[in-house]
Amino acid sequence: MNKSIGKGSLVLIASALICKLLGAFFRLPLTSILGIEGIGVFQMVMSMYSFVLILTSGGVATALSKHVSQARAIGDYQKIKSLLKTAVLYSFIFGALGGGILCAFCRPISMLQGASSGCSAYLLMALIIPLGGMIAAFRGFFQGYENMFPTAMSQVLEQIFKFALGLCFSFILGKRGIQAGVFGAFLGIATGEIVALVFLYVCLKIKVKLPSEKSKSFSAVLLKSCVPLSFGAAVLPFVSALDSFIVVSRLVAAGFSAQTATALFGLQTGVVGAILNFPLIISTSICAAMLPAVSYMQAQFDEQRHQTIAKTLKIMWFVLLPLVSGICCICKPLYQLFYSSLSPQMLDYAVRLTCFGAASVIVSALMQFYIALLQAKGKFGFCLTAYAVGGLLKVVCVYVLCGIESINIFGVVVGNIALSATVCVMAIIKNRRKISMAFFDMALPLLASFAMALSLSLFTSRLAMSNLMQIVFNIAVGGTVYALLTYPILSEIICGVFGKAKAKTNNTNQSL
Repeated sequence: MNKSIGKGSLVLIASALICKLLGAFFRLPLTSILGIEGIGVFQMVMSMYSFVLILTSGGVATALSKHVSQARAIGDYQKIKSLLKTAVLYSFIFGALGGGILCAFCRPISMLQGASSGCSAYLLMALIIPLGGMIAAFRGFFQGYENMFPTAMSQVLEQIFKFALGLCFSFILGKRGIQAGVFGAFLGIATGEIVALVFLYVCLKIKVKLPSEKSKSFSAVLLKSCVPLSFGAAVLPFVSALDSFIVVSRLVAAGFSAQTATALFGLQTGVVGAILNFPLIISTSICAAMLPAVSYMQAQFDEQRHQTIAKTLKIMWFVLLPLVSGICCICKPLYQLFYSSLSPQMLDYAVRLTCFGAASVIVSALMQFYIALLQAKGKFGFCLTAYAVGGLLKVVCVYVLCGIESINIFGVVVGNIALSATVCVMAIIKNRRKISMAFFDMALPLLASFAMALSLSLFTSRLAMSNLMQIVFNIAVGGTVYALLTYPILSEIICGVFGKAKAKTNNTNQSL
């Protein structure tokens, strides 16, 4: 693996792990404050927020990362300044427009979702969405320099303030009801974004040395990239937003009460979804670090990029499999420990949703990887098409399957797998150049993950332990078993990522 990809991935993974843990701990007390119905309302508003944010500025970070890295490769720093200016203005203008629309139509949107308690939270979107867009622009700029620290640190700061103030505001305001509690949670999110934006701006002033001349021009190439990238990236949250309109009503049509249907939706998106998204930290971080590095090598016609891509896929595959398998093994004691208020029926749903949804995690990670390669090549239009086809297929699956009583909420899982698999296959075909991975490197982690899960199921069924001890035991034993079975690959990866870097002489302006 390229040293910059390895280092950048580790930094992003570390920050993402911290953020995920803070996010999980945020949802635990938030669920207690708002209740399972309230967390369902929170997730409905969050799905719309995510959709509009990505629609207005979702492609900015990726586009800026790609174009800044290519400009660095040829030493055009005046262009970099123009790219940053364009990205920030684009994010702010379209973010303010999207947030204003949500704010203006908050009541009809809430009524369509069947959750009028989320109405007041939409009023904050006029502030939150423009801030989120500008944060994405600054993060994309630093990623273009292959410096992931500002992105990582800003994510951690954002989560800390969201965690502390979001819970504080929701607890204080939640005494007035679910609507006020959900508003308080989003008020904490707004505060976290302000802190993150200030931190990134300070980093820009301290660390970056760009030409002093004012840039009067805007980057047309960035705007051309941002539009298809934003629309493509918006497909996933758009489909999630459609879930908030479709799932509850289809579950009611299948025979569930409105309260149970809302609770199941909150369980899938707010509880199970948070756990299943945990392994995707690895793939998301690797792809974010890989894209500018591959773009840089591509601009310099470096043929070693193909070898770098193959090694990156090998590492991602090696790390993801045991994580997914391990989550399936510990999900029941994990839910019993952290969500003790779940009824036996809801606990059973949560465990089954986690185990069935594990397949979607692997397919989603592969989808992210191959899409990142297409983005590095500038195939933004095709990425949009692939996402649109996959998203349409998911909507059909969710609408049909969630209305069948025997399938119910599991229709969302099937829809997720259908979306990821469709996009992944289309991206693999479009990439054309075969990314080779040895059969041994592919099969050994797969077999070792299966052996790890089997050994854990045999051990834990014979031992009487508390939920916490069972989780710790499974992680320790499972990690040891997997490491021993895959030692040849593990040692090779450790040497590749942490091995001694070759000495380089770089222009000081090419790194921060």
